[in-house]
Amino acid sequence: MSKFDFTPQPIKKSVLVVDDEVIARQRLRQLLQPYQTQLEVIGEASDGQQAQQQIEQLRPDVVFLDIEMPGKNGLQVVKELQYQPLIVFVTAYEQYAVKAFEENSLDYLLKPVEPIRLARTVQRLLERQQPSPVLPAQLQALLEQLQPVKELKVIPVKTGDQIVLVPVKEIVFLEAKDKYVTLHLVKKKYLLDQSLAYLEERLPADFIRVQRAYIINQNHIQEIRKYFNGGFVFTMATATTTSIKSGSTYQEELKRRFEI
Repeated sequence: MSKFDFTPQPIKKSVLVVDDEVIARQRLRQLLQPYQTQLEVIGEASDGQQAQQQIEQLRPDVVFLDIEMPGKNGLQVVKELQYQPLIVFVTAYEQYAVKAFEENSLDYLLKPVEPIRLARTVQRLLERQQPSPVLPAQLQALLEQLQPVKELKVIPVKTGDQIVLVPVKEIVFLEAKDKYVTLHLVKKKYLLDQSLAYLEERLPADFIRVQRAYIINQNHIQEIRKYFNGGFVFTMATATTTSIKSGSTYQEELKRRFEI
């Protein structure tokens, strides 16, 4: 047996972490520690301008890039780059908006970054031999899809010959059935000819999708009980008290939301 070991060693990918929040950068560094034999963090940047300079100078293989930063945001940084590393967008956008990343075949992590989701991202990064440039068309499509949607304050509902303006804060929960949505208030109901998906994008952050047919207002929750298979039952403060079970698709997001 030779005393020399000629086994080829895996080549590390160099990493740049970009986020305007110190705590966010520290957390991502900590989460990347288990992969230190495969990924090496070579630098950090705290804003878009610094990120652009660091990327051009250090030429990292991978950049974990925050989108929401003061001044130049992450999308603008990528748009102006000459050197093209592998980009993983890190975003605090709500879950519904993440669909935009998936539709445009872009790597992303949702804040707060989860170790399991990061592990899948790292695996994809290590499987890639060459950077896959973010194309201008992808960026433009992403920008259009992530434009802030005007938040509803009231919802107009036609009842007979009248139009009632229902204050959003008074809605306890929304229920979808067939092509209609019912707005449940404490003592009243209103039938609306709109899709639940359309309303979900325009409701305030207090409203949470708990299953395919229900969105609830967290300000009107009386009680949350654990259900079998990791599910939850939400007791809502309507006149007759309504219980709504969570759907399996939404359970992980609900655990994060309510820290339970």
